[in-house]
Amino acid sequence: MDVLKKFITKYKAGTVIYQKGDIQTDFFIINKGKVQLKSDDKSPILTTLGKGDFFGEESLNNDQNAIYTVEVIEDADMIKIPYISLTEMLKQMPDIALKILKKLSEKHIKIQSVLISMALTSPPPVKEKPAAKEEKKEDQTTEKINPEIKAYLIIQRSNRIVQLSKTQTILGRRDYTTGFIPDIDLTDEDEEKYISRKHSQVLFKDGKFYLSEEPGAINGTFLNGSKLQTGVKNELHNEDEITLCQLNVIFKI
Repeated sequence: MDVLKKFITKYKAGTVIYQKGDIQTDFFIINKGKVQLKSDDKSPILTTLGKGDFFGEESLNNDQNAIYTVEVIEDADMIKIPYISLTEMLKQMPDIALKILKKLSEKHIKIQSVLISMALTSPPPVKEKPAAKEEKKEDQTTEKINPEIKAYLIIQRSNRIVQLSKTQTILGRRDYTTGFIPDIDLTDEDEEKYISRKHSQVLFKDGKFYLSEEPGAINGTFLNGSKLQTGVKNELHNEDEITLCQLNVIFKI
C-alpha cells in the first residue's frame, strides 16, 4: 500500500469517472466507497464494485476505448494507476498481477450473469410484418356490370370462383418486370407458364357475354374445344368451357 498511496484520488458520489467510449489510460483499485458499471447512461446496472475491486482493465491495451460507464455511488478513494506505472508494478510484484486477474474474473462473471438474465427476460424481437401487397387499382375506364347480373368463371385447377363485375375483363398472367396484373390473374394456376400476359378477354355488351383472344396471345384460346381466332368475339353461354392453353375455365351465369 505504501507504493500505491501516491496514486490515491478522491471522488464524490455522483461523479462519472469515465464514460463508455472514452479513451482509457488508467487502471483503478477501489480503496474505499462504491462504483457501479453500466453499458451506458440509460442501461441497467451491470454490477456494483466495492473495496478491493478493480476496473479500467481497458488501459492494458493502448488507446482502448472504455467498454463501460463508471459512476461513483458512494464517496470513494481510488488508487488510479497510469498504464506505464501499472506495467512496471506488475513486473516487480507478480502476486498483485494474480490478484488482479482473480478479481477481474469475478467481475466479468457478475456482468455476464446480469447480461444473460436480461437476455432471458427481454421480450422477443417483434418481427416486421411483410409489406402488404399493393392493391390493384380499379380501372376507371371500364364500366361496371349491373350487380343484379351474376356471372362467374370457375378455374378448375384450383376451383377458384371469380365473379365477372366489369364490362371488360382481361385474363392472363402477371408481369413481374412491368408490374402489369390482369383483371383475372392466372399466375398461380398456370404452373407451366404457357398463358400470355394478356391472353383473352371477356366482354359484356348489350346484355350478353363474349370471349375473344387478345392480340399477341400464344398457345391458343379454345371455347368448347374449338380454337378461337384472335380478336373475334364469341358469345358465351352457361356451362361453356374455356381453355387457355391447358387451363380449363367454366363460364357460369
